[in-house]
Amino acid sequence: MLNQNEFFAMSYSFFRYSATGNTFLIADNRSREKINELNIVSLCRNAKVDGLIFLENSTNSNADFHMKFFNNDGNEVEMCGNGARSIVHFAKFVLKIESQNDSFSFTTKNALYQGNISSSLGEAENLVEVQVKMNEIRDWGLFDVSDLYPSKESYFLNTGVPHCVYLVENLEDVPLTKAGTAIRFHERFPEGTNINWVEVLHKQKIRIRTYERGVDGETDSCGTGASASALTVAKLRNWESPILVHVNGGQLTVRFSDDFSEVFLQGPVDFLGEYPSEK
Repeated sequence: MLNQNEFFAMSYSFFRYSATGNTFLIADNRSREKINELNIVSLCRNAKVDGLIFLENSTNSNADFHMKFFNNDGNEVEMCGNGARSIVHFAKFVLKIESQNDSFSFTTKNALYQGNISSSLGEAENLVEVQVKMNEIRDWGLFDVSDLYPSKESYFLNTGVPHCVYLVENLEDVPLTKAGTAIRFHERFPEGTNINWVEVLHKQKIRIRTYERGVDGETDSCGTGASASALTVAKLRNWESPILVHVNGGQLTVRFSDDFSEVFLQGPVDFLGEYPSEK
Protein backbone atom coordinates (compact mmCIF):
# COMPACT_ATOMS: atom_id res chain seq x y z
CA MET A 1 0.00 0.00 0.00
CA LEU A 2 0.98 3.59 -0.49
CA ASN A 3 2.30 5.35 2.54
CA GLN A 4 0.68 8.62 3.56
CA ASN A 5 3.18 10.91 1.82
CA GLU A 6 2.97 8.94 -1.43
CA PHE A 7 -0.81 9.06 -1.32
CA PHE A 8 -0.95 12.80 -0.77
CA ALA A 9 1.31 13.20 -3.81
CA MET A 10 -1.56 11.83 -5.89
CA SER A 11 -4.48 13.92 -7.10
CA TYR A 12 -6.56 13.75 -3.90
CA SER A 13 -7.23 16.72 -1.68
CA PHE A 14 -8.66 15.84 1.72
CA PHE A 15 -10.88 18.09 3.79
CA ARG A 16 -11.52 17.73 7.51
CA TYR A 17 -15.02 17.94 8.97
CA SER A 18 -16.62 17.78 12.39
CA ALA A 19 -20.33 17.10 12.79
CA THR A 20 -21.08 17.54 16.50
CA GLY A 21 -17.71 15.98 17.24
CA ASN A 22 -17.98 13.12 14.75
CA THR A 23 -14.88 13.69 12.61
CA PHE A 24 -14.16 12.80 9.00
CA LEU A 25 -11.85 13.31 6.06
CA ILE A 26 -13.70 13.84 2.77
CA ALA A 27 -12.26 13.74 -0.76
CA ASP A 28 -13.56 14.09 -4.31
CA ASN A 29 -13.25 10.72 -6.06
CA ARG A 30 -15.31 11.38 -9.17
CA SER A 31 -12.22 10.61 -11.26
CA ARG A 32 -12.23 7.09 -9.73
CA GLU A 33 -8.69 6.84 -8.42
CA LYS A 34 -7.48 3.53 -6.96
CA ILE A 35 -8.72 3.96 -3.42
CA ASN A 36 -8.03 0.27 -2.76
CA GLU A 37 -4.35 1.25 -2.66
CA LEU A 38 -4.96 3.60 0.24
CA ASN A 39 -4.14 2.54 3.78
CA ILE A 40 -7.39 3.85 5.23
CA VAL A 41 -6.60 2.74 8.77
CA SER A 42 -3.27 4.57 8.80
CA LEU A 43 -4.71 7.72 7.25
CA CYS A 44 -7.64 7.89 9.68
CA ARG A 45 -5.45 7.29 12.69
CA ASN A 46 -2.85 9.82 11.61
CA ALA A 47 -5.59 12.39 11.03
CA LYS A 48 -7.39 11.31 14.24
CA VAL A 49 -10.78 11.01 12.53
CA ASP A 50 -13.67 8.57 12.89
CA GLY A 51 -14.08 7.88 9.18
CA LEU A 52 -13.11 8.54 5.58
CA ILE A 53 -15.64 9.61 2.93
CA PHE A 54 -15.35 9.73 -0.85
CA LEU A 55 -17.76 11.69 -3.02
CA GLU A 56 -18.17 9.80 -6.28
CA ASN A 57 -20.37 9.80 -9.35
CA SER A 58 -23.58 7.85 -8.81
CA THR A 59 -25.01 5.27 -11.17
CA ASN A 60 -28.49 6.49 -10.16
CA SER A 61 -29.70 9.17 -12.56
CA ASN A 62 -31.78 10.73 -9.77
CA ALA A 63 -28.74 11.33 -7.57
CA ASP A 64 -26.30 14.23 -7.60
CA PHE A 65 -23.47 12.03 -6.28
CA HIS A 66 -22.59 8.87 -4.37
CA MET A 67 -21.22 8.66 -0.81
CA LYS A 68 -18.69 5.91 -0.10
CA PHE A 69 -18.00 5.68 3.63
CA PHE A 70 -15.23 3.86 5.50
CA ASN A 71 -14.94 3.53 9.25
CA ASN A 72 -11.46 4.07 10.62
CA ASP A 73 -10.96 0.31 10.83
CA GLY A 74 -10.82 0.34 7.02
CA ASN A 75 -14.21 -1.31 6.42
CA GLU A 76 -16.84 0.21 4.16
CA VAL A 77 -20.23 0.50 5.86
CA GLU A 78 -23.74 1.17 4.69
CA MET A 79 -24.47 4.57 6.19
CA CYS A 80 -23.29 7.34 8.51
CA GLY A 81 -25.77 10.05 9.46
CA ASN A 82 -23.22 12.70 10.42
CA GLY A 83 -21.05 11.74 7.45
CA ALA A 84 -24.05 12.23 5.19
CA ARG A 85 -24.66 15.67 6.65
CA SER A 86 -20.98 16.54 6.18
CA ILE A 87 -20.85 15.44 2.54
CA VAL A 88 -23.80 17.72 1.75
CA HIS A 89 -21.71 20.67 2.99
CA PHE A 90 -18.73 19.39 0.97
CA ALA A 91 -20.81 19.16 -2.22
CA LYS A 92 -22.29 22.63 -1.76
CA PHE A 93 -19.40 24.75 -0.50
CA VAL A 94 -16.19 22.94 -1.50
CA LEU A 95 -17.05 21.28 -4.83
CA LYS A 96 -19.83 23.80 -5.58
CA ILE A 97 -22.06 21.19 -7.17
CA GLU A 98 -25.17 22.88 -8.50
CA SER A 99 -28.46 22.12 -6.79
CA GLN A 100 -31.95 23.46 -6.36
CA ASN A 101 -32.70 25.19 -3.06
CA ASP A 102 -29.46 23.91 -1.48
CA SER A 103 -30.86 20.36 -1.61
CA PHE A 104 -28.99 17.26 -2.81
CA SER A 105 -29.90 13.68 -3.57
CA PHE A 106 -27.19 11.09 -3.14
CA THR A 107 -26.76 7.35 -3.02
CA THR A 108 -25.08 5.27 -0.35
CA LYS A 109 -24.23 1.58 -0.37
CA ASN A 110 -27.91 0.61 -0.07
CA ALA A 111 -30.21 3.60 -0.55
CA LEU A 112 -31.01 7.02 -1.99
CA TYR A 113 -30.90 9.94 0.45
CA GLN A 114 -31.81 13.62 0.43
CA GLY A 115 -29.96 16.33 2.32
CA ASN A 116 -30.19 20.09 2.45
CA ILE A 117 -28.55 23.14 3.97
CA SER A 118 -31.02 24.29 6.62
CA SER A 119 -29.40 27.49 7.86
CA SER A 120 -26.14 29.30 8.51
CA LEU A 121 -24.81 29.42 12.05
CA GLY A 122 -22.55 32.39 11.42
CA GLU A 123 -21.27 34.76 8.78
CA ALA A 124 -18.94 32.18 7.23
CA GLU A 125 -19.90 29.10 5.23
CA ASN A 126 -17.78 26.81 7.41
CA LEU A 127 -20.50 26.30 10.06
CA VAL A 128 -24.04 25.53 8.89
CA GLU A 129 -27.03 23.43 9.88
CA VAL A 130 -27.56 20.43 7.59
CA GLN A 131 -30.56 18.12 7.54
CA VAL A 132 -30.70 14.61 6.06
CA LYS A 133 -33.79 12.49 5.54
CA MET A 134 -33.09 9.07 7.05
CA ASN A 135 -34.43 6.60 4.50
CA GLU A 136 -33.44 3.21 5.92
CA ILE A 137 -35.40 2.87 9.16
CA ARG A 138 -36.15 -0.84 9.49
CA ASP A 139 -35.86 -4.00 11.61
CA TRP A 140 -37.89 -2.50 14.46
CA GLY A 141 -37.47 -4.85 17.41
CA LEU A 142 -35.85 -7.53 15.24
CA PHE A 143 -33.79 -8.77 18.18
CA ASP A 144 -34.53 -8.92 21.88
CA VAL A 145 -31.37 -7.33 23.32
CA SER A 146 -32.51 -7.01 26.92
CA ASP A 147 -30.23 -9.86 28.05
CA LEU A 148 -27.08 -8.14 26.79
CA TYR A 149 -27.14 -5.19 29.20
CA PRO A 150 -29.09 -4.60 32.44
CA SER A 151 -31.57 -1.79 31.84
CA LYS A 152 -35.29 -1.28 32.39
CA GLU A 153 -35.96 -0.65 28.70
CA SER A 154 -34.09 -1.71 25.58
CA TYR A 155 -34.69 -1.91 21.86
CA PHE A 156 -33.08 -2.82 18.54
CA LEU A 157 -33.55 -1.18 15.16
CA ASN A 158 -31.63 -0.30 12.04
CA THR A 159 -31.30 3.34 10.95
CA GLY A 160 -29.00 2.58 8.02
CA VAL A 161 -26.75 0.55 10.31
CA PRO A 162 -27.77 -1.68 13.27
CA HIS A 163 -28.24 -0.19 16.74
CA CYS A 164 -28.96 -1.51 20.22
CA VAL A 165 -30.51 1.10 22.52
CA TYR A 166 -30.57 0.98 26.33
CA LEU A 167 -32.37 3.47 28.60
CA VAL A 168 -30.42 4.12 31.81
CA GLU A 169 -30.71 6.40 34.82
CA ASN A 170 -27.18 7.84 34.64
CA LEU A 171 -24.89 7.75 31.60
CA GLU A 172 -21.80 8.24 33.71
CA ASP A 173 -22.39 4.87 35.40
CA VAL A 174 -22.21 2.99 32.10
CA PRO A 175 -18.99 0.90 31.64
CA LEU A 176 -19.13 1.87 27.99
CA THR A 177 -15.97 0.28 26.63
CA LYS A 178 -16.41 -3.05 28.41
CA ALA A 179 -20.14 -3.35 27.77
CA GLY A 180 -19.93 -1.97 24.25
CA THR A 181 -17.20 -4.39 23.21
CA ALA A 182 -19.12 -7.38 24.54
CA ILE A 183 -22.31 -6.43 22.69
CA ARG A 184 -20.61 -5.27 19.48
CA PHE A 185 -18.84 -8.64 19.08
CA HIS A 186 -21.70 -10.82 20.36
CA GLU A 187 -22.49 -13.84 18.18
CA ARG A 188 -26.02 -12.50 17.74
CA PHE A 189 -24.58 -9.87 15.40
CA PRO A 190 -22.25 -11.52 12.85
CA GLU A 191 -21.51 -8.15 11.25
CA GLY A 192 -21.44 -6.28 14.56
CA THR A 193 -23.74 -3.61 15.94
CA ASN A 194 -23.61 -0.11 17.40
CA ILE A 195 -24.74 0.47 20.98
CA ASN A 196 -26.39 3.55 22.50
CA TRP A 197 -27.11 4.35 26.13
CA VAL A 198 -29.85 6.93 26.66
CA GLU A 199 -30.60 9.14 29.64
CA VAL A 200 -33.91 10.99 29.58
CA LEU A 201 -33.34 14.61 30.62
CA HIS A 202 -36.98 15.61 30.33
CA LYS A 203 -39.73 15.13 27.79
CA GLN A 204 -38.53 15.64 24.20
CA LYS A 205 -34.89 15.82 25.35
CA ILE A 206 -32.38 13.03 25.82
CA ARG A 207 -28.63 12.59 26.23
CA ILE A 208 -26.80 9.65 24.69
CA ARG A 209 -23.42 7.98 24.57
CA THR A 210 -22.54 5.70 21.67
CA TYR A 211 -20.13 2.83 21.12
CA GLU A 212 -19.57 2.70 17.36
CA ARG A 213 -18.87 -0.42 15.38
CA GLY A 214 -15.80 0.12 13.20
CA VAL A 215 -14.38 2.74 15.49
CA ASP A 216 -14.76 0.16 18.27
CA GLY A 217 -15.01 2.72 20.99
CA GLU A 218 -16.96 5.79 22.03
CA THR A 219 -17.42 8.62 19.56
CA ASP A 220 -18.45 12.15 20.43
CA SER A 221 -21.47 11.85 18.15
CA CYS A 222 -23.29 9.32 16.00
CA GLY A 223 -26.05 10.48 13.68
CA THR A 224 -27.61 7.07 13.08
CA GLY A 225 -27.30 6.44 16.83
CA ALA A 226 -29.04 9.70 17.66
CA SER A 227 -31.82 8.76 15.25
CA ALA A 228 -32.13 5.26 16.70
CA SER A 229 -32.17 6.58 20.27
CA ALA A 230 -34.76 9.26 19.58
CA LEU A 231 -37.05 6.85 17.71
CA THR A 232 -36.72 4.26 20.47
CA VAL A 233 -37.74 6.71 23.18
CA ALA A 234 -40.54 8.06 21.00
CA LYS A 235 -41.88 4.55 20.50
CA LEU A 236 -41.47 3.36 24.10
CA ARG A 237 -42.66 6.59 25.75
CA ASN A 238 -45.12 7.78 23.09
CA TRP A 239 -43.21 11.03 22.50
CA GLU A 240 -43.99 13.39 19.65
CA SER A 241 -41.58 15.05 17.25
CA PRO A 242 -39.09 16.71 17.50
CA ILE A 243 -36.65 15.21 20.00
CA LEU A 244 -33.46 16.99 20.99
CA VAL A 245 -30.49 14.66 21.35
CA HIS A 246 -27.48 15.79 23.37
CA VAL A 247 -24.24 14.05 22.41
CA ASN A 248 -20.74 14.64 23.76
CA GLY A 249 -20.02 16.96 20.82
CA GLY A 250 -23.17 19.06 20.81
CA GLN A 251 -26.85 18.73 19.96
CA LEU A 252 -28.81 17.05 17.17
CA THR A 253 -32.50 17.25 16.36
CA VAL A 254 -34.53 14.27 15.19
CA ARG A 255 -37.90 14.97 13.55
CA PHE A 256 -40.38 12.32 12.44
CA SER A 257 -43.92 11.80 11.25
CA ASP A 258 -46.50 10.18 13.52
CA ASP A 259 -46.09 6.78 11.86
CA PHE A 260 -42.25 7.13 11.59
CA SER A 261 -42.47 6.89 7.79
CA GLU A 262 -40.42 10.09 7.52
CA VAL A 263 -37.42 10.74 9.77
CA PHE A 264 -35.03 13.69 9.59
CA LEU A 265 -31.67 14.24 11.29
CA GLN A 266 -30.47 17.83 11.67
CA GLY A 267 -27.50 19.51 13.29
CA PRO A 268 -24.40 21.63 12.77
CA VAL A 269 -21.58 20.76 10.38
CA ASP A 270 -18.20 22.40 10.92
CA PHE A 271 -15.79 22.60 7.97
CA LEU A 272 -12.27 22.64 9.43
CA GLY A 273 -10.20 23.07 6.25
CA GLU A 274 -7.76 21.04 4.19
CA TYR A 275 -5.80 18.11 5.54
CA PRO A 276 -2.94 18.20 6.05
CA SER A 277 -3.03 21.89 6.91
CA GLU A 278 -1.18 24.18 4.53
CA LYS A 279 0.12 26.13 7.54
